[in-house]
Amino acid sequence: MKVGDPSLFNKVGKLLAPPLSFIVANSVTANFTNLLEAYLSILLGKGAGTGWAIDAEIAAVKFAISRSNAILFDVGANRGEWSSLCHKLYPQAKFFLFEPQPACQKIILDLNLPNSLLIPKAVSSKTTQVELYSDSPTSGLASLHQRQESNFKNNKFTSFAVDTITIDEIVSEYNLEYIDFIKIDIEGHELEALKGAGKSLASGMIKALAFEFGSGNVNSRTFFRDFWDLLNPLGYKIYRILPSSKMMPIKEYYEDCEYFRGVSNYLAVLQTNCIEEVRREKIDVKKQ
Repeated sequence: MKVGDPSLFNKVGKLLAPPLSFIVANSVTANFTNLLEAYLSILLGKGAGTGWAIDAEIAAVKFAISRSNAILFDVGANRGEWSSLCHKLYPQAKFFLFEPQPACQKIILDLNLPNSLLIPKAVSSKTTQVELYSDSPTSGLASLHQRQESNFKNNKFTSFAVDTITIDEIVSEYNLEYIDFIKIDIEGHELEALKGAGKSLASGMIKALAFEFGSGNVNSRTFFRDFWDLLNPLGYKIYRILPSSKMMPIKEYYEDCEYFRGVSNYLAVLQTNCIEEVRREKIDVKKQ
């Protein structure tokens, strides 16, 4: 329900709001109400990426990949857990793992993951050198943005310089014709990584991708609207990944997608018919 919809439910809800607010928003019940609100949101996939839907993230890969010899990008590989789980499903697949933390790189190499390539750099929108902020040598919170979330206010972050690379550069360097799936988990820098894949996205060679959205995006000052405006016009259908391992389609942008509590996991799948529509629109524009 949208708060501005002129529906009967909305009208009744407004009438009941004053007495219900008195019941649920007082010194005795407020904490429980906030907890219930957060839990119901998690059931809708909002904030479910904060340790609630790990299996569902793998289910999203199975939902999107149909080829056994797929090519997968693990952007923000950390210790390589995601790639290891995916390798069990697709033992013939080729993996590109991107991870800038040296301690994590050693762990990944020790995995001896077949058909894999470790790229010891951070992924961004351009090639440069930047500061990576981390609170431990193998931290899953490491980010190219200073962590200012309230959940981490007691964590001690230090920074060190890392090199960046773009997805488009890797596609060109290895002469890749397609990428079946890209997982992007880089703590608020996901949009910049997608900007660095602009040519690959526009060409339709990236078949599916998963990205996080949540508290880290407050630090990078990015909105879900930015992801929607980038991916939807290119023919990607966006889903929110639910704890049930189901994919909830986001049919249109609405402001309640701007959910910054924890992280939510999203899946974007390229639709063949949408690709043709985008191409036809480009051809029509050129003719004009």
